[in-house]
Amino acid sequence: MTPQPTDRFVHANGLKFHYLAWGSADRPPLVLLHGVGQTCHTWDFFSAAMAPHFHVMAFDQRGHGDSDWAPERDYSRNTMANDVAAFTAALGLNRFFLAGMSMGGMNSLVFTAGHPQSVEALVVVDIGPRIEKEGVRHIRDFMFNNREFNDLDEAAAVIHRFNPRRPLEAIRKFTCVYNLKQLPSGKWTWKYDTYFSDGHRPGDVQAMHDQLAAAARRIRCPTLLVKGAESDVFSLDGARELQQLIPDSEFSLVAKAGHSVMGDNPAGFEAAVRGFYGKKGYLGDDRAKNSG
Repeated sequence: MTPQPTDRFVHANGLKFHYLAWGSADRPPLVLLHGVGQTCHTWDFFSAAMAPHFHVMAFDQRGHGDSDWAPERDYSRNTMANDVAAFTAALGLNRFFLAGMSMGGMNSLVFTAGHPQSVEALVVVDIGPRIEKEGVRHIRDFMFNNREFNDLDEAAAVIHRFNPRRPLEAIRKFTCVYNLKQLPSGKWTWKYDTYFSDGHRPGDVQAMHDQLAAAARRIRCPTLLVKGAESDVFSLDGARELQQLIPDSEFSLVAKAGHSVMGDNPAGFEAAVRGFYGKKGYLGDDRAKNSG
């Protein structure tokens, strides 16, 4: 039987955060951070696969999904890293596994650098200090130009044109259901703060690079870097740079995947992370018993 999650909410850092909890609470905790414009459901396939081994907690970051929007529109990386600290503290997690994709990967780098005692192992998905401007522009243009839809079929068709790696039917039944909400007008829009579609990110690219590079240099926990083989956001050169910054980090290239690695090739992504966890001994009965 496929594991099913529990919807939960927690107050942290002045906001109410929604998260999905998978697996038994007596397992080592694994915290998952989604990318910009996404929700905690981004991780559903992976969360279900990891539920027998971990107590998985995927949360909607501020301004996304069913979590609160920031009153002052404060979506800086430092603030969002502080959210991770407050979220895990509210749940009583002293030490845990952490994985982040894109924006969530940036936040996980900043958090881990500032809280080295908290992270057992880190997985960073398709992001690093060096990102490709054209790939980022492609995402931002999509978010800016596609804010409302007449119905879910229209939304699914637009999303499929943007990323044809995913079956149209899967987009209609999964992406649209969890990532969109209906407006009073009857139209549908995204479940994230319009701040993110107004072109405010990524901001000063050089400042972002310097911040993330400085954070990466401070990371000492076992780390896996995952890149989508067809990603136009994170290049092989960018991956090599990040791998050089994080001592003894490992690298995995997932075939048939763009920037959204977990959604484009769920099985390939799971295999990459499972291989890393297995090699480190995190999937056995004797792993990280002091986590939590």
